[in-house]
Amino acid sequence: MIRKATSHETNTLLHMTIQAMNESSMGLVENDLQRGLNMFVPLLNSGAYYIIAIEHNQIAGWVLIGPDFNPINEVRTGTITSVYVFPAFRKLGIGRQLMNSAIEELRKEGYAKVLLNVYTGNPAKSLYDDLGFTDLSTVMGMNL
Repeated sequence: MIRKATSHETNTLLHMTIQAMNESSMGLVENDLQRGLNMFVPLLNSGAYYIIAIEHNQIAGWVLIGPDFNPINEVRTGTITSVYVFPAFRKLGIGRQLMNSAIEELRKEGYAKVLLNVYTGNPAKSLYDDLGFTDLSTVMGMNL
């Protein structure tokens, strides 16, 4: 079952999202509670929300969606900020179901475009490619 998270689930998912930062960033972002709260609470306060997958009466995964406020966007743009499927539920199509639900939800809300960020080496990129996402830019970094 795929559905919007309740407010109680949202609070739980916020902390789970912070815990998943290290894995989803391919080890580039450490699990840091304060950094995570600073990153995700403003999104939730600006209209972002979680869509969750329920399997066997437990949360199997989530997607965090909401508006994208980048002024460079020429059309109303939504964003997929976080996608996560717990290891026990991977390879069952749950990530694809969550992504399809997120895309449809954003479409229903009147968004004309959706963006997401994926770290180099993240295996979820192949799913995003399959769904029709294309590379728009490359973010490069160098430690000093």
